[in-house]
Amino acid sequence: MGKSSMLRFLGILLSLLFISPVISADSSNLFYESTYDSTNQDQGYRTIEVNQNGSLAYASFGNTLVQYSPSNQETIQSKVFDQEILSVALSPDGTRIALTIRDGGTATDTIYILDADTFNTKISSQSTSSNALLLSWTDNGASLITNHPTSGLIKLNREDLSTEVQYTGNLTGLIICTDISPSGSYTMGVDETGRLTIWNSNGDYIHHEFLLDSSVNDCSFDPTESMFTVSIDGDTIRKWTLSGSELRPLDAPGINSYKWSSNGLYVYAHRTISGEFLSTYDSSDSSKISEVSLFHQFSEFEVLESSPGVIDFALFTSTTDHVVTYRSIHVKNGLGASGSDFDSDGIPNSIDDDDDGDGIEDIWDLNCDVAESFSCDLLPDENYMRSMNLFLNETVLEVEETFTLNKSDSSTIRDLSRYSLDSDIKLSTEEALLFANSYCDNIHEENYSKSIHDAIEIDGISLNYISMTCIVVSGMELTQVDDDRTHIRYSITTKFNMTGEIVIDGNDVRILYQPTAVQGSITSLSEQHPMAVSVSGQEYETDSFSPWFLQEETITLSLNEKMNDNDDNLVDTSLFTSWWFIALVVTSILIVGFMLYKLGNKEDSYSISLDDEEYHEDQMFELDESIEDTSFSDIEEIEASMVPKENVSRKSSPRTRSRSIRPEKQQERAPTPRKRRTRATKDDSTVIVSKRRRLVEDEVKPKVRKRRAVRQSIDVDDVEMSEELNRYEEN
Repeated sequence: MGKSSMLRFLGILLSLLFISPVISADSSNLFYESTYDSTNQDQGYRTIEVNQNGSLAYASFGNTLVQYSPSNQETIQSKVFDQEILSVALSPDGTRIALTIRDGGTATDTIYILDADTFNTKISSQSTSSNALLLSWTDNGASLITNHPTSGLIKLNREDLSTEVQYTGNLTGLIICTDISPSGSYTMGVDETGRLTIWNSNGDYIHHEFLLDSSVNDCSFDPTESMFTVSIDGDTIRKWTLSGSELRPLDAPGINSYKWSSNGLYVYAHRTISGEFLSTYDSSDSSKISEVSLFHQFSEFEVLESSPGVIDFALFTSTTDHVVTYRSIHVKNGLGASGSDFDSDGIPNSIDDDDDGDGIEDIWDLNCDVAESFSCDLLPDENYMRSMNLFLNETVLEVEETFTLNKSDSSTIRDLSRYSLDSDIKLSTEEALLFANSYCDNIHEENYSKSIHDAIEIDGISLNYISMTCIVVSGMELTQVDDDRTHIRYSITTKFNMTGEIVIDGNDVRILYQPTAVQGSITSLSEQHPMAVSVSGQEYETDSFSPWFLQEETITLSLNEKMNDNDDNLVDTSLFTSWWFIALVVTSILIVGFMLYKLGNKEDSYSISLDDEEYHEDQMFELDESIEDTSFSDIEEIEASMVPKENVSRKSSPRTRSRSIRPEKQQERAPTPRKRRTRATKDDSTVIVSKRRRLVEDEVKPKVRKRRAVRQSIDVDDVEMSEELNRYEEN
């Protein structure tokens, strides 16, 4: 991707931040209307010339010269040469065509003079050697100027191509541009080094010679012959008087080439900054008067004025095999003829390519009635016909109109757009956006918004225009190269501020008439009738009317407030799809799963808590103490040591104390002194305290617990145990 392509691509990305630009106040009335499609696939030079009244155009594609009609894009005649055509120039009177043919065999270029009506060769010459890239007629059409074989310029006679004048000087290298003043008194040339030279008509005197520091793109005299100008570095047009005094420059960012209006007050500049534009400037103060936005690249252009500074139509060469036409008014074939007209577009069915007005040509229209009561070409397909959707919120009304382009226009637009930003034939999102921005920029904003505003009426509501945006709905992005059947659908959305109060269930929206295509709008290419209309909003039910034929005039749509769900329906189904309900269910499942997991793994681990039991002299206590020793073998040894001899045969086991409350009141006994309860030992050694251990299932590692005393009830009967222990002590 080149530097210029990168700049254009960057501009498109910046525009993405704003979704789609608001229509500029200086938009032109011109819009994409049609193309001349050449069957020649040659990838050579492209040139374009048009006669004074715009009835005939001459285009070259590689080695082929074509004459065609810009009104219907039909080929009139063509001529094929052996070598590539380098340049073409139509004489001011439109009777002769001069062209240069590159001769690859002899390394020389040949100039031909052809009859413009028949393409017959009048004369040819090889006097220009191998650098004849430029051709320019004098205003009287008697002579033409081209490159000198070595350096400088030469003037040739139109009848025999003999050399009349040689313009020599300090020019070196390739000549970038040349021009002759309207009177023929001055000739100007600029070479690739930036050296500008102006001669008198005879070439024997140099009026001016400048060495410009910057590169030059184009040069010309103004129509009044009061100044000479050059475009510098793609930024400005520098101007000088014929005496050599420099004037205030004209700022035109991205300028490549330019032409003067017929009166010399305006400049038509081809600019390539952030896109492709043909801009009209006031030559005196550099103010921009109007601008045409293009969605494709071009190298040369011709314009035909309706008045000075106002373009009636313009022709542009392209990087594809097309010459593109932009017009301010689109006149359809057969408009106004008599005959039956189903869609009321002014063209009788016998001539109309789309009788039912749904955007599908009759030869492709397969939307047929099942009962076959209607012909396919008389039953509009509601998926493709024009639609107008009104959307209301609290303060803003959005009116979206969607249109369909026919298959032929859709295919051509895609072909032109494929190379609009780069050399990749794949249609990208940025190229689709460029097309949307282009047709949006070219719409006359005030006229279009007024046509929508005047057609809508809402009781108690006044509308004030806010903005306009455009998008491509379908048929552009990633569409195949050879697809010639997919329709492009595009939309234009107009926003209005609403002031007043809407009365719910008592207010209606009336569409007074069907808005028609306005001047400078691509909608002129789309079918307008019939159409579908709907109204909806954040708080309103949708009401629609389709199809709406032009003969039905005014229609009325209702504004009805949206109703809540039926009260009989006690279950709110939205509950089960709410985020918090789903989160609650998931959380509950996780908690239950975790608890089941813990219970399943509980018996895999345990700890042992040891309880010590002692008695003090004053009172009996139950003592529990946890001991870190969990060895069962130690427990058995300790208990075995405390068993009396006569009970050796009895298997030792941890003693379990049972507590019971006697139902009858015991007789009062004399208090006996409480002794420390110990277990009998085999000898008179130190009494060992018995510690009972109990198993406690717990995943946490047992910790040593401090002694805790719990007062035992006096009613517990453990007298028998005490007496038995006393007997052991007495023995």
